[in-house]
Amino acid sequence: LRCAVSTNSLELHFQPLVDSSKGRVVCVEALLRWNHPTLGPISPAEFIPIAEDIGLIEEIGAWVIRQGCLTATAWPEPVRIAVNLSPRQFASPTLYAGIAAAMLESGLPPSRLVVEVTESLLLKNHELVESTLAALGALGVRIALDDFGTGYSSLSYLRQHRVDKLKIDQSFISDIE
Repeated sequence: LRCAVSTNSLELHFQPLVDSSKGRVVCVEALLRWNHPTLGPISPAEFIPIAEDIGLIEEIGAWVIRQGCLTATAWPEPVRIAVNLSPRQFASPTLYAGIAAAMLESGLPPSRLVVEVTESLLLKNHELVESTLAALGALGVRIALDDFGTGYSSLSYLRQHRVDKLKIDQSFISDIE
């Protein structure tokens, strides 16, 4: 994994999110992929926890944000780019500066970036989490709560934190009928 990071062997794939009423793409989610030269494709579910454990997640996350913003500038307005942030990455005191730098470098308006955070992050009621969410919101970056329904699923999160988008996990609604 360290070698893949140092040789830029990780790549971004993009998954469009379509407004079904208008039939057009409104956002594109950046998906990190690793195609190992001998092992083939390695699932992010496997390599992201390793990146967190060995201290590479901040470097990888910064690259994903920067590359995602640079790529999104070629897309038509107002299509947004969504990037997932791991709780460990979010805890970095340099996250805000890295996002602001990516916006400046790419020229992408902050309103076109969506950062996706998990419910578990909001369980950690740290000052850093609160201040970073507030600072990103003030910058104009949109905040999405990803995988809602996989953790404690408290609607109080929606009152306590400024969230622009709620992504409900399929397992939460699969038996809703």
